[in-house]
Amino acid sequence: MDPDSDQPLNSLDVTPLRKPRKPLRAFKKVWVPIIAALLIVATIIITAVLIKVILDKYYFLCGKPLHFIPKMQVCDGELNCALGEDEEHCVENFPTGSAVAVRLSKDRSTLQVLDPATGKWASACFDGFTDALAKTACGQMGYGSRPTFRAVAIGPDQELDVVEITEDGQELQVRNSSGPCLSGSLVSLQCIACGHSLKTTRVVGGEEAPVDAWPWQVSLQYNKQHICGGSILDHRWILTAAHCFRKHPDVSNWKVRVGSNKLDNTLSRPVAKIFIIEFNVMYPKEKDIALVKLKFPLTFSDTVRPICLPFFDEELAPATSLWVVGWGFTKQNGGKMSDTLLQASVQVIDSTRCNASDAYQGEVTKEMICAGHPHGGVDTCQGDSGGPLMYQSDQWQVVGIVSWGYGCGGPSTPGVYTKVTAYLNWIYTLRKSEL
Repeated sequence: MDPDSDQPLNSLDVTPLRKPRKPLRAFKKVWVPIIAALLIVATIIITAVLIKVILDKYYFLCGKPLHFIPKMQVCDGELNCALGEDEEHCVENFPTGSAVAVRLSKDRSTLQVLDPATGKWASACFDGFTDALAKTACGQMGYGSRPTFRAVAIGPDQELDVVEITEDGQELQVRNSSGPCLSGSLVSLQCIACGHSLKTTRVVGGEEAPVDAWPWQVSLQYNKQHICGGSILDHRWILTAAHCFRKHPDVSNWKVRVGSNKLDNTLSRPVAKIFIIEFNVMYPKEKDIALVKLKFPLTFSDTVRPICLPFFDEELAPATSLWVVGWGFTKQNGGKMSDTLLQASVQVIDSTRCNASDAYQGEVTKEMICAGHPHGGVDTCQGDSGGPLMYQSDQWQVVGIVSWGYGCGGPSTPGVYTKVTAYLNWIYTLRKSEL
């Protein structure tokens, strides 16, 4: 030890400790700016989302030059965007055209072909009929699936014009040499396996429908809200009512939900095109039929299957038993939309009774069907529109489309349905044009 040192003998060279910073001051200095920045970012994001929601709801964005137009100007028939994109994805008019030259009869699904030489329909003889001819025949009716056919004997009491047919391009033609049908058999043709349900059961006054009872029933939704029902015809096509789209003609916001009796637990399928017959403001209840084409084909399963179209000569007598299904209102006033698909049995009402002075007073045309109960109580209602009116023969057929009516379940004003047989040619021609 240095005796000259000024330090005391037992002193320690200790630097005093710095007083610890208070947690609150550290929090204010570090975290408050971070939280403030996050709040600002969140506010910007929320504001941007709200602006987008408002713009998407009320405005449409045009490009080149970039600007907005009111949503009401979309699909109004006028080009409000410089490039016309406001009219690109809209409901399309497809007029009725000339008759398709092939059809199927309810007599064992026999194939008939129009003979251009005589203007008469003739039954197809089974002689020389092939897979290629079957595919062509179904293609003329708008079916792209693989058809099946078989021979059915001509009944001894049947007086038929029977001809052999050949193929000319994508059309069937009556063979020029009209020889006898040596086999004595006609062609029974099926273009698609349809109309089969796992549940053979046997709407105001309705009951809940099992999930696999009506596998062709779909929900047509606009901006995720159920608007109408519809029926699966094949992998790409849905049959429904035209009036479903009169307030919502822009196709991009429509989706189709399939495969469930609930409205809230199934995936939605995007829509590619929607077709109607040209709307007549003078007669808005007529030609109430539409076809919806999906962007992607459906995969069929126990809960997703097509229903059959009716035969051209399918006539339903008064009191014939039919079925209707839908998610529509359960009461005319004060009711609510059903979350679960409802089913109900109805019957054909004579058109004369339907047009009586205490009923529809002549508004029901020959392209429409009345169905309900003579004393009321069971009927379709708002939200059921577009859904099928179904008849079961060998398979389930969609014979009608829920269209219009006065009230729901009234005794003298039953539901009025678009008669599908009146529009078979339109359905065939349209689907063929889109193959």
